[in-house]
Amino acid sequence: MTKKVLLIVNPKAGKLKSRNRLFSLVKQISLRADVCNMVMTRRPLDATTLVEKNYSKYDIIACLGGDGTLNEVITGIMNVQSDISLGFIPAGTTNDFARSHQMVRNIRQSAEDIMTGDVHPLDIGKFENSYFSYIASIGAFTAVSYKTPQLAKNALGYGAYLLFSVTHLSSLRKHHVTIKTKEETIDEDVIFLAVTNSTSVAGMLKYPKDKVRTDDGLLELLIIRYPKNVSQWAEVVIELAKGNYQHPLIEMRSLSSVTIESNEALNWCLDGEFGGAYRKADIECLPKKINLILNRPLQ
Repeated sequence: MTKKVLLIVNPKAGKLKSRNRLFSLVKQISLRADVCNMVMTRRPLDATTLVEKNYSKYDIIACLGGDGTLNEVITGIMNVQSDISLGFIPAGTTNDFARSHQMVRNIRQSAEDIMTGDVHPLDIGKFENSYFSYIASIGAFTAVSYKTPQLAKNALGYGAYLLFSVTHLSSLRKHHVTIKTKEETIDEDVIFLAVTNSTSVAGMLKYPKDKVRTDDGLLELLIIRYPKNVSQWAEVVIELAKGNYQHPLIEMRSLSSVTIESNEALNWCLDGEFGGAYRKADIECLPKKINLILNRPLQ
């Protein structure tokens, strides 16, 4: 069977040390593919446009970059409603998507996995007219992902998130939201809220892998209620660090769709990038919409 591969590369990706490595990467893929063409992004949304214009010419679209680059590629695939196979070579700072799917973070091994692995249909989150592969969030630390300079991310990695979280502590505040599910409508004062399809978020939150799957037609809603004092907030942080979600201020549930409303426009983060400000956001799970290539079964 012939294989034609389009490799979309974000040259600013955190772990891409040298462009010279790209030529050997293309050569490596070409040993197993009939065609391998590489193109680099230059500006935001380039990856989406490249997918939309070229998907019909290829059997596999592979991307090298971080979660933001992956989001753009997935958006392009969703926009054209293609069943093309997707390969991901994680080279970003935190790589939450890769963590959730036990993907290696060695560029050469990732490329090999794409050419020898199997296709696994995954769920995708829809946020209004946008998409996310692993998270849509508001509140505490949400802005850190898209406000942290890329140079700092590249130099400090996960430490950059912690550093810039400290500098943004003054921006943490209470958000009053109305949460509407198929079963109920509730009002909450929250410091953080996330809808995810992942077992890892920014390297800080770890979800139990035996309770979270990325192909089950469900998303996870995480609510962290607003603490009354610093002591309560410290308790929450400690419990989250332990991976313990049994706390009065923490609630986690699985659902297929949810609507989040507020009297103010809330800044949303989608896969580590700014996703816009909304008073009302409709979020739903689109089951098994992306055909991800993995070299191991989903867990």
